[in-house]
Amino acid sequence: MSTHENRLCRLIVREHFGPIVEKVANVLIRKGRMPVGLIANFTALKPRQVRECLFVLIQHNLAVYAESQEKTRIVTYYEINRPELLHRVLIPKVLHSSQEWFERDGALITQSLLTHGKLTITDCVADVLKTSGVAPGKTTTQRTQSLNKAFTRMVKEKCLIAVRPSDSLTAADKDMAEEKRETDKMTLPPTAAELASIRKVLGAQKQAEQNATIVGLKRRLDTMDDGYGDKRQRLLTDEDLVIVEEVETDVYFKVNFDRFIIRWRNVQIANLYEARLNPTAKMIMQTIMNLAEERMINCKEEHSSPVSIMLLLNSLPKDTNLIDTLEFDPSDLGPNNTKPKIHECLDKYVQILEDDLMKILKKDAGRSGQYVINLKTASQILKKNLIQGIVSARFGAPYVRIMNMLADKGKLEEKQISRFSMMPVKDVREKLTTLCTFGVLNLQEVPKTKERTPSRTYYLWEVILPRAADTLTDRLYHTMGNLRQRRFVERAKRAVLLNKCERTDVKADDSLLNAAEKKELETLNGVLEMLEIQELRIAEMVITLRDF
Repeated sequence: MSTHENRLCRLIVREHFGPIVEKVANVLIRKGRMPVGLIANFTALKPRQVRECLFVLIQHNLAVYAESQEKTRIVTYYEINRPELLHRVLIPKVLHSSQEWFERDGALITQSLLTHGKLTITDCVADVLKTSGVAPGKTTTQRTQSLNKAFTRMVKEKCLIAVRPSDSLTAADKDMAEEKRETDKMTLPPTAAELASIRKVLGAQKQAEQNATIVGLKRRLDTMDDGYGDKRQRLLTDEDLVIVEEVETDVYFKVNFDRFIIRWRNVQIANLYEARLNPTAKMIMQTIMNLAEERMINCKEEHSSPVSIMLLLNSLPKDTNLIDTLEFDPSDLGPNNTKPKIHECLDKYVQILEDDLMKILKKDAGRSGQYVINLKTASQILKKNLIQGIVSARFGAPYVRIMNMLADKGKLEEKQISRFSMMPVKDVREKLTTLCTFGVLNLQEVPKTKERTPSRTYYLWEVILPRAADTLTDRLYHTMGNLRQRRFVERAKRAVLLNKCERTDVKADDSLLNAAEKKELETLNGVLEMLEIQELRIAEMVITLRDF
């Protein structure tokens, strides 16, 4: 991993958990997995302190462990869960999305889980009631039922996922243990082809398990609420029973960042068609993404699950205007210039989306009348658009023109680029060098002879999108680290004022602060807010380049 990524991880741990936990995390980030004894030696901390720090990291899903048999004893190795740690920069956006999707109860539940790492539904509801209290006009029982309902809905939509004991183990060790169980059943050592087949089968089993029933959510039969409660008895029939989903009280849950990222990605894909066509096309694509979202596991899938036209028609919002947003040929209209029906308009819209040059929506080859989303192509378009925006803001439109030309035509020489872009060779050479230094372009040498002399070598320029995304992601990590470091510096400059504000008497009566201190505190809050907003904007760019 890069130095900038390591620095950002260390600063995140320092801000969220303090300097002592940062020491332990820093050693694991720089040196990899190691046992408690070695961590204590590198950090100069007592083993008890190291264990407490590791407990905090494991509680917040930021550290995993692996047990190894060494001679007569079992040694436990610990390492940092980097993806989970880097996702913590998205906490403000996650809280905002929870407020938008699940209202205030969802935001409070998410905040409680992010504060404590993992909780059961009982502990989470109790913590929310303790911190936020009961709303006016509601009883404690009503408030508890509302929170339980919001928690169950978040689990059902996989924004919260169950935490099992195996989740604290490293993914590599779990995969090796499963492979070992399969190879032990064989009489001879497996060949490379057999080992690849075993890994493919295990991967399919893991994906099927993730698509199966939601862990921690159970169903039971309950009576329908008819408004009479317990005031009268009546004979129950099958029509009086309904299936109720509820969360198991002994299962721990955590925030599923991957589900939030999937939804953000789906929204961005739909926004592509709003800018390209109209809001109705965006609504259709958003509905297709919502229908296919349930079976999505992560953002690395190539295609979504198929969606039929009839299901799409029934799932569109009622206010979707399909008829008035289309233009029809006179041959398509009826004898009295009557416009086609809604399902015919939807068919035409889907045909337009399918024929679009982006080629994101396409027919499912195995099933007629069903469509899938090419998620891989859509992610590449989102990354390309973001990189173009960064290059345009940093250098200007001519640089974007050269980049688009190489992305469309492939490898080209300087003279070819100069001829296609209608710019002098001198200017083209300067722009190519700038883009290569920035990390967007790559240079490949093709020698004509074995001597590899410059005069006898072709120099071909090209755009490799994954490599450009990785390079820009590292640059953005550097910027995010600088912004986070600046926040520490701003707080350190006003440490005396902040310590005074933490006093209980000042919290109770802010009149103990004079006018200059209040003004300085207001300035500090403004600077910190600006830095946090900038960091969140960069974090949104990072998830597009790294996770999509």
